[in-house]
Amino acid sequence: MANPPPIPPPPAGFWWRTLACLADIIPLMILGWALAGLLAGPEELAARQQADDWTQRFTEQYVKAINTGSPRDLDRVWDMALNPKEADVQAFTTWYSFQGNVSFVTMLLALALQEWLLAGRTLGKRIFNLRTIGLPDAEPPGFLPSLIRSAWKAAFFALPNPFFILLGIVNFHVPLFRRDKRAWHDLWTRTQVVDGKGN
Repeated sequence: MANPPPIPPPPAGFWWRTLACLADIIPLMILGWALAGLLAGPEELAARQQADDWTQRFTEQYVKAINTGSPRDLDRVWDMALNPKEADVQAFTTWYSFQGNVSFVTMLLALALQEWLLAGRTLGKRIFNLRTIGLPDAEPPGFLPSLIRSAWKAAFFALPNPFFILLGIVNFHVPLFRRDKRAWHDLWTRTQVVDGKGN
């Protein structure tokens, strides 16, 4: 007769899990942005420069409108925001798409490899004493579940796509309404983030 699966540790609390996620994501986001700057070709660098120039002009116009209180200056702010030049829109699209893709790959690989090779513990989970387990056996997740979990998080945080952002915001709140504190990516991969004390 086979032994029943072990009883898993208690689920990680929502806020501890959130803090662990931020401890993972913030350094990886900064790393992704830095790598994007290093890997950018001439087209991407020119787009970044043009986007930075527009941002500086917009900021200067906004400050001027605040300082003068002039309706004309305020109208200029609205016009810049609502009717940007096609070249400026193209520059923003080119640069932020490139930066988002580099950040996505950086985050995906870093999170997946940490969770897979370090027994369900990323940097953030180590800091807050959490770990990811596979269900029902309570073993560390395999490569494919780690990859899917990481792809979902990386898409939400790195890709400038309103669809992923909206789904990510909803997914972020799902554990608040579930007794087992699992989000969609936990359910899809048959995993759970648990309290790591004593493990």
